[in-house]
Amino acid sequence: MLLKIIEITFPIFTIAIIGFIYAKRARPDFGATNKFVMDIALPVLIFVSLSSKSFDPISALTFTGASVLLILLCGLLALPLVRLCGLSRPAFLPLVMFANVGPVGIPMIALAYGESGLVYSVILLVISNLLHFTLGTIIMSGRVDWRMVYANPLIWASVFGVLNGSLGIELPGPLTTTLTMIGNVLVPMMLISLGARLATSEVSDAGVGTRASLLAILIRATAAYAIIWLVPMTDIETGALLLFAFLPPAVFNFMLADRFKLEPQRVASTVIVGHLLGLAFLPLAIWLAFV
Repeated sequence: MLLKIIEITFPIFTIAIIGFIYAKRARPDFGATNKFVMDIALPVLIFVSLSSKSFDPISALTFTGASVLLILLCGLLALPLVRLCGLSRPAFLPLVMFANVGPVGIPMIALAYGESGLVYSVILLVISNLLHFTLGTIIMSGRVDWRMVYANPLIWASVFGVLNGSLGIELPGPLTTTLTMIGNVLVPMMLISLGARLATSEVSDAGVGTRASLLAILIRATAAYAIIWLVPMTDIETGALLLFAFLPPAVFNFMLADRFKLEPQRVASTVIVGHLLGLAFLPLAIWLAFV
């Protein structure tokens, strides 16, 4: 088990540290790179994963339902604990419900379970994003900005990927190779960007960030075990949900908190501290996923 943990964590820590050191020394602007990752590389990876022969939409319905149930249950469990974190309810609930599946979850689940695990990390990402920009914005602002849904390339990549896989359309070999190569840059670039983000971030309220982050992990872990007990799933599906429980809060939480003026500095501190704690809890998460 120790060797397995090292095999998964070593690439994640190493690449993130490279990004951290590079950002400290060179102070590069990752804005264009992050935009490419979000607008091109990530949608391409989603499309390729969901249209591949290894993805069966029917068999994935159970995991999709479990993912939705997990996010909703996290919100319900977080309601009575809001007073403990130092944040308002609209600011705290999304931090618990929506984790950073992209930069941290996809690399971790993909390294843990290979190509078969990548599909489940993509499903978690799609479900999380869809609920984040609908239910999450309702919690934070009381309304939904539908442009954030229908203008989201991740949603369209998911729709076309599922349709392509369901219809059994086989793309030409050169096109498949091209899309695969684009998707392959995603994992290392996300980890480098994560390290760079940590290098340039400032924590203004570490106490609130620490309390809120620890509560988020505890609530997600409790919800994950409840779902696993209720819903029969494969070992990979169970492991993916457990790994999700220990992920840091999604960076989108800060972006939305800033947009809706919901304690953005405290939310930012929670996101930053959550990433540090997430990396610290990473070995435990992997151990629990494979026990």
